[in-house]
Amino acid sequence: MSKLNCIVFFFLLLGACNTVDKKKEIEEQHKKTIEAYVDTIWNKKELDSLEVFFSSKFIRKVNNIDLAVNYAEYKANINILFASFPDLQMNIEYIMAAADKVFMNWTITATNTGEFSDHPATGQKVKVSGITRLDLNEEGKIIYENIYYNELSLMQQLGYTLSMPKIE
Repeated sequence: MSKLNCIVFFFLLLGACNTVDKKKEIEEQHKKTIEAYVDTIWNKKELDSLEVFFSSKFIRKVNNIDLAVNYAEYKANINILFASFPDLQMNIEYIMAAADKVFMNWTITATNTGEFSDHPATGQKVKVSGITRLDLNEEGKIIYENIYYNELSLMQQLGYTLSMPKIE
């Protein structure tokens, strides 16, 4: 290989490394953003900070059901949980970023001391785990959130049971 080819190869390799480093840096920043989002919104319950983390246009889904596309809908939805479970805390068990997406496994612990789903408080402690996918835009704000958790497990921990359907 000629000296010129070696120099060109070196600079191409250096450029590739810088691209990889920049991608990793962005992914690390996205993870920090999501960790701050969980701490601020879910654990400190500072809902006036939603604009810090979410784009003005976003979609929030829970168990693949559209729940919010604006700040007012998000606040209304999450305030139901906070009223039902005032001591709710979310712990990130695992977090991973890939390009503009962040995936996390989490566990929520809480005590049902308020009305939930039109039912009186049970006083039961719950522990629910789930997984969330979040997509971020170029500004590092959330544009898509899709949360999956076992809703049946939550209801069973609150004391509800399933009954066999009545067959006529």
